[in-house]
Amino acid sequence: MSDRTNQKKPKSGIGKILLIILSVVVVLTAVVYITGVIYFRNHFFYRTNVGSTDVSFKNVDDTISTLNDAVNVYKIKITAPDTTYEVKGKDISLKLDSSTKQVIEDDIASQNVFIWPITLFQPQNKDIRVDYSESELKEKLSDLLTLDKDPVNATIAIDGNNYKVVKEKYGADTAAVEKEIDEAINKQEYSLTLNTANFTEPQITTTSDEITNATKTIDSYLKGIVSYTIGSSKEVTEKGSILNLLDISDTYEVTLNDDKLLAYVDELAAKFNTYGKVRKFTTQAGDEIEIGGGDYGYILDKDAEFAQLKQDLVGGKTVERQPVWSQTANGTLDNDIGDRYVELDYTNQVMYYILNGQQVFSTDIVSGNNTVGQGSPDGIFRIKYRVKDTHLKGKNLDGTDYDSPVNYFIVFAYDVGFHDAPWQPWFGGNRYLYAGSHGCINLSNSAAQYTYENIPDDLPVVAYYRTPTTLVGTANRNSNAFSYRG
Repeated sequence: MSDRTNQKKPKSGIGKILLIILSVVVVLTAVVYITGVIYFRNHFFYRTNVGSTDVSFKNVDDTISTLNDAVNVYKIKITAPDTTYEVKGKDISLKLDSSTKQVIEDDIASQNVFIWPITLFQPQNKDIRVDYSESELKEKLSDLLTLDKDPVNATIAIDGNNYKVVKEKYGADTAAVEKEIDEAINKQEYSLTLNTANFTEPQITTTSDEITNATKTIDSYLKGIVSYTIGSSKEVTEKGSILNLLDISDTYEVTLNDDKLLAYVDELAAKFNTYGKVRKFTTQAGDEIEIGGGDYGYILDKDAEFAQLKQDLVGGKTVERQPVWSQTANGTLDNDIGDRYVELDYTNQVMYYILNGQQVFSTDIVSGNNTVGQGSPDGIFRIKYRVKDTHLKGKNLDGTDYDSPVNYFIVFAYDVGFHDAPWQPWFGGNRYLYAGSHGCINLSNSAAQYTYENIPDDLPVVAYYRTPTTLVGTANRNSNAFSYRG
C-alpha cells in the first residue's frame, strides 16, 4: 500500500501545477480581452486603414493628425494609355473634409469591441473624406481631361522656319476618366491605371510609317537649298520659305505646291529685279542724285526660274547658281550699275567714262533740245550696238527730211545714241537749249571715235537732269525715260 501511495503523489502535484497555469492563462486572457475591449472603445482596431493610411491603435486625435500628415505629402501617379501624370495634393489644394473628425469618431464608436481579437486577422478598411479643387485638378490634367471623344491622329505642323510632328491624341470619355480619378483621390490611392475601355486609340501615331515617311520627304526638300550668286552678293533660300511651299495631304503625302512656288518666284522677282527701279547714284561732281527709268537692270525669267527651282528642290541638294535671268546687269543687287559705266550729265553737258571706279575719259556734249520737245532720254540704259559710216535720217520740226552722214554711231536708248556731229561748231555750255540735237548725244569726231573704240556694248549708261524735266516724244516713251510724261 505504501508503495502505491508514493507513486500517486507526483501525479497529484503536476495536476495542480497545470491547473494553476491554466487559471493564470485564463485570468491573463480575460485581463487582456477586457483591456482590449476598453482600449478599442477609443482606438481603431489593429490593421485598420483609413483610405491608404494605417491608423492601427490610434485614437481620434492621433488619427486626424496622421491623416493630415498623409494628405500633406500625398501624390498619385496616374497612368493613361499613352502617358503618365503625377498629381500632388498641394497641386489641387487637397485637405481633409470638415466632417472627417465626426466620421472618425463614428467609425471608432461603431466598432464591435467584443470581437476585437478576431480583427487581428481581419483588416479593416475605412473611407477617407477629403476635399480638393476640381478646377485645379482639371488645370493640372488639362491634356487628359480636355480630350475630345474622338481620337486625333498625329499631324505635321509647319511653323515659320521649322516643322514639328504634333503628337496624336486619344479619344476619351472624360466624365468616366474624371470619376476614376476622383474615386482614387478620395481613397488616397497612390497609383491609378486608367481603364482603357474609356479611351479610343488613334489610327496614326508619331511612330506610324505615314509620319516617318512624310518627315523624311520634308527633310529631303530642306536639303534642296539654293544659294543665288548675283555679282559679289549672295541670296540663300530660307528654310521657312521652302517649308511654306509644301503641301501635306490628308494621307500624309508631301508635295511641292506649284501655285505657292509660282508666288515664291514672284517674290524673288520683286527682290532681284532692278529694272526700272529708282537708284541713288553718286555723280562725278560728288553729289548724290536719284535716277530710275531706262531699260537697264536685272530681270528674272520667272518661267525658267520656276522650272529650275522646282528641279533643285526636288533634287534635295545644295545648289549654288545664278538666278535664271532674262536680262542681267553688271553689278550686285545693291549696286547693279557696278564700277564700269558711262555718265551723262545733261544739265552740265558732260559725258564721263568710268572704268573700275576711276574716271578715264570725259568730254563736252550737245544733247537733245528740250525747249522744242526733243530732250534726250534720262534713266539707266545699256549700250546696245554700234555702227560705222552710216546715215542718220528723220524729220525736222518743220517736216522736212534730214539725212546726216556720221562716222560713228553707238546706240544706248531705243534709237538714241552717241555720234559725231561735224555741224556743231562747239560742244558744252547751254548750246543744247537752242541748237540741240533731235535727241542723240552729239560729240566731236575724236570723242565719238574714242567711244566707238573703247566703250564696249552692254555697258551701263547713267543719264540724268539736275532739275525737274518733262520729256515727250516717241524715243523717250519707248526707252522708258525717267522724266517721260507723255
